[in-house]
Amino acid sequence: MRKVLFFLAIAPVYLISMLPLGFHYFMSGIIAFFLDKVIGYRRSVITVNVSRAFPEFRYDKIEKITKRFYKNFADIIAESIKDFSLSTKQISRMAYIKNPQIMKKYYDRGLSVIIVGGHIGNWELLGKIEHFANSELTGYTGKHTNFVYKKQRSKLADDIIMWVRSKNSDVNLIESKSVARTILRNREQLGCYFLLADQAPNKGSNFSISFLNQPTFMINGPEAISRAVGFPVVYLEMIRERRGKYVVNLQEITDNPAECEPGYITRTYAKLLENSIQKNPDNWLWSHKKWKREVEKRGEA
Repeated sequence: MRKVLFFLAIAPVYLISMLPLGFHYFMSGIIAFFLDKVIGYRRSVITVNVSRAFPEFRYDKIEKITKRFYKNFADIIAESIKDFSLSTKQISRMAYIKNPQIMKKYYDRGLSVIIVGGHIGNWELLGKIEHFANSELTGYTGKHTNFVYKKQRSKLADDIIMWVRSKNSDVNLIESKSVARTILRNREQLGCYFLLADQAPNKGSNFSISFLNQPTFMINGPEAISRAVGFPVVYLEMIRERRGKYVVNLQEITDNPAECEPGYITRTYAKLLENSIQKNPDNWLWSHKKWKREVEKRGEA
Protein backbone atom coordinates (compact mmCIF):
# COMPACT_ATOMS: atom_id res chain seq x y z
CA MET A 1 0.00 0.00 0.00
CA ARG A 2 2.85 2.36 0.86
CA LYS A 3 4.43 1.74 -2.56
CA VAL A 4 1.12 2.44 -4.29
CA LEU A 5 0.70 5.73 -2.42
CA PHE A 6 4.30 6.63 -3.27
CA PHE A 7 3.68 6.03 -6.98
CA LEU A 8 0.41 7.97 -6.94
CA ALA A 9 2.19 10.92 -5.29
CA ILE A 10 5.28 10.82 -7.51
CA ALA A 11 3.73 10.17 -10.92
CA PRO A 12 1.79 13.43 -11.47
CA VAL A 13 4.61 15.60 -10.15
CA TYR A 14 7.12 13.76 -12.32
CA LEU A 15 4.99 14.37 -15.41
CA ILE A 16 4.71 18.08 -14.58
CA SER A 17 8.45 18.25 -13.96
CA MET A 18 9.09 17.14 -17.55
CA LEU A 19 7.68 20.41 -18.85
CA PRO A 20 10.29 23.05 -19.89
CA LEU A 21 12.06 24.98 -17.15
CA GLY A 22 10.54 28.18 -18.54
CA PHE A 23 7.09 26.84 -17.65
CA HIS A 24 8.21 26.19 -14.09
CA TYR A 25 9.52 29.75 -13.75
CA PHE A 26 6.20 31.03 -15.11
CA MET A 27 4.45 29.01 -12.40
CA SER A 28 6.98 30.36 -9.89
CA GLY A 29 5.59 33.85 -10.43
CA ILE A 30 2.09 32.59 -9.65
CA ILE A 31 3.35 30.72 -6.56
CA ALA A 32 5.16 33.85 -5.32
CA PHE A 33 2.00 35.94 -5.73
CA PHE A 34 -0.03 33.29 -3.90
CA LEU A 35 2.45 33.02 -1.02
CA ASP A 36 2.77 36.79 -0.70
CA LYS A 37 -0.62 38.27 -1.49
CA VAL A 38 -3.12 35.46 -0.94
CA ILE A 39 -2.04 33.46 2.10
CA GLY A 40 0.77 35.69 3.40
CA TYR A 41 2.94 32.64 4.11
CA ARG A 42 4.68 33.28 7.45
CA ARG A 43 4.68 36.99 6.63
CA SER A 44 4.81 38.04 10.28
CA VAL A 45 7.81 35.75 10.93
CA ILE A 46 9.63 37.02 7.84
CA THR A 47 8.93 40.70 8.57
CA VAL A 48 9.96 40.44 12.22
CA ASN A 49 13.13 38.50 11.34
CA VAL A 50 14.23 41.01 8.68
CA SER A 51 13.37 43.98 10.91
CA ARG A 52 15.41 42.63 13.81
CA ALA A 53 18.34 41.65 11.60
CA PHE A 54 18.45 45.06 9.88
CA PRO A 55 17.18 47.64 12.38
CA GLU A 56 18.52 50.43 10.16
CA PHE A 57 16.18 49.52 7.29
CA ARG A 58 13.03 51.53 6.70
CA TYR A 59 9.71 49.77 6.14
CA ASP A 60 9.87 50.06 2.34
CA LYS A 61 13.28 48.33 2.32
CA ILE A 62 11.99 45.54 4.56
CA GLU A 63 8.97 45.11 2.31
CA LYS A 64 11.23 44.94 -0.75
CA ILE A 65 13.36 42.18 0.82
CA THR A 66 10.20 40.30 1.82
CA LYS A 67 8.80 40.48 -1.69
CA ARG A 68 12.08 39.27 -3.20
CA PHE A 69 12.24 36.47 -0.62
CA TYR A 70 8.87 35.16 -1.81
CA LYS A 71 10.10 35.31 -5.41
CA ASN A 72 13.31 33.42 -4.62
CA PHE A 73 11.49 30.91 -2.43
CA ALA A 74 8.98 30.27 -5.21
CA ASP A 75 11.88 29.72 -7.65
CA ILE A 76 13.31 27.09 -5.28
CA ILE A 77 9.92 25.34 -5.20
CA ALA A 78 9.73 25.44 -9.02
CA GLU A 79 13.31 24.18 -9.40
CA SER A 80 12.67 21.44 -6.85
CA ILE A 81 9.68 20.21 -8.88
CA LYS A 82 11.81 20.30 -12.02
CA ASP A 83 14.43 18.32 -10.08
CA PHE A 84 12.16 15.27 -10.32
CA SER A 85 13.24 14.86 -13.95
CA LEU A 86 16.46 16.91 -14.21
CA SER A 87 19.28 15.15 -16.01
CA THR A 88 22.87 15.40 -14.82
CA LYS A 89 23.64 17.54 -17.88
CA GLN A 90 20.89 20.00 -16.98
CA ILE A 91 22.18 20.21 -13.41
CA SER A 92 25.70 20.97 -14.67
CA ARG A 93 24.32 23.97 -16.58
CA MET A 94 22.64 25.34 -13.45
CA ALA A 95 25.60 25.54 -11.05
CA TYR A 96 29.37 25.57 -10.76
CA ILE A 97 32.02 25.83 -8.03
CA LYS A 98 34.06 29.03 -8.10
CA ASN A 99 37.13 27.72 -6.28
CA PRO A 100 37.18 23.89 -6.24
CA GLN A 101 40.90 23.93 -5.41
CA ILE A 102 40.05 24.56 -1.76
CA MET A 103 38.53 21.08 -1.54
CA LYS A 104 41.03 19.52 -3.94
CA LYS A 105 43.97 20.21 -1.62
CA TYR A 106 42.27 18.17 1.12
CA TYR A 107 41.42 15.39 -1.32
CA ASP A 108 45.04 15.23 -2.45
CA ARG A 109 46.11 14.88 1.19
CA GLY A 110 43.58 12.10 1.72
CA LEU A 111 41.58 14.14 4.23
CA SER A 112 37.88 14.17 4.90
CA VAL A 113 36.30 17.60 5.27
CA ILE A 114 33.28 19.12 6.98
CA ILE A 115 31.48 21.75 4.91
CA VAL A 116 29.19 24.15 6.73
CA GLY A 117 26.67 26.42 5.09
CA GLY A 118 23.21 27.91 5.38
CA HIS A 119 19.86 27.96 3.63
CA ILE A 120 20.98 30.41 0.95
CA GLY A 121 20.59 30.03 -2.81
CA ASN A 122 18.99 26.68 -3.61
CA TRP A 123 20.03 24.31 -0.85
CA GLU A 124 18.04 21.47 -2.44
CA LEU A 125 20.03 21.73 -5.67
CA LEU A 126 23.18 21.71 -3.56
CA GLY A 127 22.46 18.06 -2.84
CA LYS A 128 23.41 17.37 -6.46
CA ILE A 129 26.80 19.11 -6.16
CA GLU A 130 28.53 16.06 -7.63
CA HIS A 131 27.02 17.08 -10.99
CA PHE A 132 27.86 20.79 -10.89
CA ALA A 133 29.78 22.00 -13.95
CA ASN A 134 33.30 21.55 -12.52
CA SER A 135 32.71 19.39 -9.46
CA GLU A 136 35.28 16.83 -10.63
CA LEU A 137 37.97 19.42 -9.90
CA THR A 138 37.34 18.97 -6.16
CA GLY A 139 38.50 15.36 -6.37
CA TYR A 140 35.57 14.14 -4.29
CA THR A 141 32.84 12.15 -6.07
CA GLY A 142 29.24 11.52 -5.12
CA LYS A 143 30.29 8.39 -3.25
CA HIS A 144 32.47 10.56 -1.00
CA THR A 145 29.69 13.09 -0.41
CA ASN A 146 27.34 13.01 2.56
CA PHE A 147 24.34 15.25 3.17
CA VAL A 148 22.41 15.57 6.37
CA TYR A 149 18.62 15.52 6.20
CA LYS A 150 15.84 15.67 8.75
CA LYS A 151 13.57 12.66 8.76
CA GLN A 152 9.93 13.54 8.14
CA ARG A 153 7.12 12.47 10.44
CA SER A 154 5.17 11.16 7.46
CA LYS A 155 6.74 7.99 6.05
CA LEU A 156 5.34 8.82 2.61
CA ALA A 157 6.83 12.33 2.69
CA ASP A 158 10.13 10.87 3.84
CA ASP A 159 10.10 8.33 0.99
CA ILE A 160 9.48 11.10 -1.56
CA ILE A 161 12.24 13.35 -0.20
CA MET A 162 14.71 10.47 -0.10
CA TRP A 163 13.82 9.51 -3.68
CA VAL A 164 14.18 13.04 -5.06
CA ARG A 165 17.45 13.71 -3.23
CA SER A 166 19.02 10.40 -4.24
CA LYS A 167 17.82 10.47 -7.88
CA ASN A 168 20.77 10.66 -10.34
CA SER A 169 23.06 10.84 -7.34
CA ASP A 170 25.55 8.70 -5.44
CA VAL A 171 25.41 11.08 -2.46
CA ASN A 172 24.83 9.46 0.93
CA LEU A 173 21.99 10.84 3.04
CA ILE A 174 22.50 10.88 6.80
CA GLU A 175 19.58 11.38 9.17
CA SER A 176 20.26 14.41 11.38
CA LYS A 177 20.03 12.49 14.66
CA SER A 178 22.81 10.11 13.64
CA VAL A 179 25.30 12.59 12.11
CA ALA A 180 27.94 12.47 14.83
CA ARG A 181 27.70 8.70 15.20
CA THR A 182 27.99 8.16 11.43
CA ILE A 183 31.01 10.46 11.03
CA LEU A 184 32.80 8.93 14.00
CA ARG A 185 32.14 5.41 12.72
CA ASN A 186 33.46 6.28 9.24
CA ARG A 187 36.29 8.60 10.25
CA GLU A 188 38.89 6.45 8.47
CA GLN A 189 37.03 6.64 5.14
CA LEU A 190 37.56 9.59 2.79
CA GLY A 191 34.50 11.82 2.60
CA CYS A 192 33.04 15.29 2.69
CA TYR A 193 30.13 16.06 5.00
CA PHE A 194 27.71 18.89 4.21
CA LEU A 195 26.07 20.36 7.32
CA LEU A 196 23.61 23.26 7.08
CA ALA A 197 23.85 24.78 10.55
CA ASP A 198 21.70 27.92 10.41
CA GLN A 199 18.44 26.59 11.84
CA ALA A 200 17.45 26.99 15.48
CA PRO A 201 19.38 24.45 17.58
CA ASN A 202 17.80 21.93 19.93
CA LYS A 203 17.08 23.03 23.48
CA GLY A 204 20.21 21.32 24.78
CA SER A 205 22.45 23.65 22.76
CA ASN A 206 23.36 26.85 24.64
CA PHE A 207 26.17 28.27 22.51
CA SER A 208 25.20 31.86 21.86
CA ILE A 209 26.71 34.76 19.95
CA SER A 210 25.71 38.06 18.41
CA PHE A 211 24.33 37.26 14.95
CA LEU A 212 22.50 39.72 12.69
CA ASN A 213 22.31 42.34 15.44
CA GLN A 214 20.80 40.10 18.09
CA PRO A 215 21.81 37.46 20.65
CA THR A 216 21.43 34.09 18.92
CA PHE A 217 21.77 30.44 19.82
CA MET A 218 23.89 28.72 17.17
CA ILE A 219 24.24 25.05 16.31
CA ASN A 220 27.76 24.10 17.35
CA GLY A 221 27.58 20.45 16.33
CA PRO A 222 29.91 20.92 13.32
CA GLU A 223 32.58 22.36 15.61
CA ALA A 224 32.20 19.57 18.17
CA ILE A 225 32.39 16.91 15.46
CA SER A 226 35.35 18.47 13.64
CA ARG A 227 37.32 18.76 16.87
CA ALA A 228 36.55 15.12 17.71
CA VAL A 229 37.66 13.71 14.35
CA GLY A 230 40.18 16.37 13.29
CA PHE A 231 38.54 17.13 9.93
CA PRO A 232 39.18 20.53 8.28
CA VAL A 233 36.16 22.85 8.14
CA VAL A 234 35.13 24.83 5.05
CA TYR A 235 32.37 27.41 4.69
CA LEU A 236 30.12 27.16 1.62
CA GLU A 237 28.25 30.13 0.18
CA MET A 238 25.72 29.49 -2.60
CA ILE A 239 24.92 32.58 -4.63
CA ARG A 240 22.12 33.00 -7.16
CA GLU A 241 23.77 34.77 -10.09
CA ARG A 242 20.52 34.85 -12.00
CA ARG A 243 17.43 32.73 -12.38
CA GLY A 244 18.49 29.11 -12.74
CA LYS A 245 22.20 29.84 -12.36
CA TYR A 246 24.12 29.39 -9.11
CA VAL A 247 27.72 29.64 -8.05
CA VAL A 248 29.31 27.99 -5.00
CA ASN A 249 32.05 29.92 -3.24
CA LEU A 250 34.20 28.12 -0.66
CA GLN A 251 36.22 29.60 2.19
CA GLU A 252 38.45 27.76 4.61
CA ILE A 253 37.66 28.14 8.31
CA THR A 254 40.41 25.87 9.65
CA ASP A 255 42.54 22.95 8.51
CA ASN A 256 43.33 21.93 12.08
CA PRO A 257 40.35 22.13 14.46
CA ALA A 258 42.38 20.85 17.40
CA GLU A 259 44.48 24.04 17.37
CA CYS A 260 41.44 26.34 17.45
CA GLU A 261 40.20 27.77 20.71
CA PRO A 262 36.73 26.58 21.74
CA GLY A 263 34.01 28.52 19.92
CA TYR A 264 36.30 29.79 17.13
CA ILE A 265 34.84 27.56 14.41
CA THR A 266 31.22 28.33 15.27
CA ARG A 267 31.83 32.08 15.59
CA THR A 268 33.77 32.19 12.31
CA TYR A 269 31.06 30.24 10.52
CA ALA A 270 28.39 32.57 11.93
CA LYS A 271 30.32 35.65 10.79
CA LEU A 272 30.76 34.26 7.27
CA LEU A 273 27.08 33.37 7.11
CA GLU A 274 26.14 36.82 8.37
CA ASN A 275 28.28 38.41 5.63
CA SER A 276 26.57 36.24 3.00
CA ILE A 277 23.13 37.28 4.23
CA GLN A 278 24.05 40.95 4.34
CA LYS A 279 25.29 40.83 0.73
CA ASN A 280 22.13 39.13 -0.54
CA PRO A 281 19.48 39.48 2.19
CA ASP A 282 16.56 38.21 0.12
CA ASN A 283 18.34 34.88 -0.50
CA TRP A 284 18.21 33.57 3.07
CA LEU A 285 15.38 31.44 4.48
CA TRP A 286 13.74 34.15 6.58
CA SER A 287 10.60 32.10 7.13
CA HIS A 288 12.17 29.81 9.72
CA LYS A 289 12.10 30.75 13.40
CA LYS A 290 15.79 31.24 14.07
CA TRP A 291 15.13 33.33 17.19
CA LYS A 292 12.38 31.35 18.86
CA ARG A 293 14.56 30.95 21.96
CA GLU A 294 15.59 34.13 23.77
CA VAL A 295 19.21 34.46 24.86
CA GLU A 296 20.00 36.05 28.21
CA LYS A 297 22.72 38.71 28.08
CA ARG A 298 25.00 36.67 30.29
CA GLY A 299 24.77 33.78 27.83
CA GLU A 300 26.28 35.55 24.84
CA ALA A 301 29.68 34.37 23.61
